[in-house]
Amino acid sequence: MKALGMLLLTALLTSCLSNKIDDFITDAEDETTTFVGKVPSDFNWSTITSKQINVTFMRNNGLSHDLDNSIVELYNDDNMLIDALTILDGKANFNVRIPANSKTLKLVTLATISFKEVGMLDTDIEFEVPEVNAINFLKTDTDNDGLCDQFDVDPNNPELSIRIERQVETATKSAARANSSVYSYTLFEDLWPSKGDYDFNDLVVKTTFYWVRGRNNYIQEISGVCSVEWIGAGMGIGLGYELFSSNGTEFGYEDDIITTINGDATLDEAVTNGIILFKKVQDVANKQLEFTISLKDKRIKEFAFVPYLFRTDNYSQQVRPFGAPPTQGQDMSLFGTKNDASPYQWIRKNGSKFKYPLSGSEAFYRSKENHPWGIEFMAKSFKPSPEKKLITEIYPKFKTWAESGGKQNSDWYDYPN
Repeated sequence: MKALGMLLLTALLTSCLSNKIDDFITDAEDETTTFVGKVPSDFNWSTITSKQINVTFMRNNGLSHDLDNSIVELYNDDNMLIDALTILDGKANFNVRIPANSKTLKLVTLATISFKEVGMLDTDIEFEVPEVNAINFLKTDTDNDGLCDQFDVDPNNPELSIRIERQVETATKSAARANSSVYSYTLFEDLWPSKGDYDFNDLVVKTTFYWVRGRNNYIQEISGVCSVEWIGAGMGIGLGYELFSSNGTEFGYEDDIITTINGDATLDEAVTNGIILFKKVQDVANKQLEFTISLKDKRIKEFAFVPYLFRTDNYSQQVRPFGAPPTQGQDMSLFGTKNDASPYQWIRKNGSKFKYPLSGSEAFYRSKENHPWGIEFMAKSFKPSPEKKLITEIYPKFKTWAESGGKQNSDWYDYPN
């Protein structure tokens, strides 16, 4: 009799919980609170700029090879290193993602300790090389990786030339410096394809990536640090990242280029070059997750990770930032249902490229009103919205930013109430 009573009680609780979740989703769908007004149909909800800088080293109005096999570094507004390259054949081509409200960048050559400012509209830069007698380095390259021993992190290892690190205790005349003070944040609403309550705090994650360059500037290794900043979700949700090659706003699919994964991440068997950081966020609430992946040799020179949220009990129901294409693990039949207005198909194949983020009618994870379920931005810090508070209440400039199509208040995240 006791056992029967327990079964009845369990069934009742399960039914109540199911009804509560269903009611919550229904309430969210019927939500009449104004999130933002009309936004431009081509707005992609991004505050991140993909910046390409093609540097040519010149002297006496001609191409100069005097700085070949040395390093040129790129710094942000805070004079923090964001990338470094070996100068090859008198040139260096940077491809970085930075906040859209950045003002200037700065190029620095280690061989001459000379610098040049780069404006946000500058793409092709001519860097005047000082007189030869001002250059103070020996062109000895023991491991034949294209970078002189004097600047090489490991002069005997061709797969390790430049390391962009999280921190170093002392400054050295190499590319082992602290990288950007700006973090990548992703905010998610988790009820897709139903719309949520627009507090954008169901999952808030902060990530930073670091990398190692080897021969001819190819990426050999990528490390990441991820922390969960806020959990507003009532259900179990997991988080993964998909790795792409990048060239400005153009992202590309590669075949399996991840060789090993160490640390807190695991390989996502359903997504090529996908990694899973956690399957249930409640299990890692107070933990900082760190991982390192090794890549196949000489495959990509620039990379980008795009996150995907998934339900713990239904992996194929995923959410991505606005304009991100679906992963291979996404249930495609969910597109176009409830409040979602995404396309119904996406073709993924090795070597294919796409503009990120997609926009307009080509964008996935967009509502009928062109609203998002996921937002990415880069900032020094961020204060998540409390539960049941519209993000526009906590960040007043968010509304103007959205309604202007990103033309105004692109730094909305810096001004909380």
